[in-house]
Amino acid sequence: MATVTMTLEEYEALRSLISSERESEGASLADRMMGPKSGDPGMPKTTKKRRKKSKYGKELGRQLKLLKKKHPRTAVTKLMKRAHRATRKALK
Repeated sequence: MATVTMTLEEYEALRSLISSERESEGASLADRMMGPKSGDPGMPKTTKKRRKKSKYGKELGRQLKLLKKKHPRTAVTKLMKRAHRATRKALK
């Protein structure tokens, strides 16, 4: 392996050059990997399209809300079972 001798000033200049290249490469690489940032002005905000709520899902939410109001201290798993039964009955 070759031995390289340089002054302190040359060494510091080389280090600063390498770090500035890494910063610029890292920034451009991050931009490519991450895509447009949501905080950037001029870039449109991208939001995921939400799925349409089904008739069953709406009714389940309604039934669960009623049951939570009636039985606030009951475990959610028990309330879910009751809400499911009530929803099936309501949609019949």
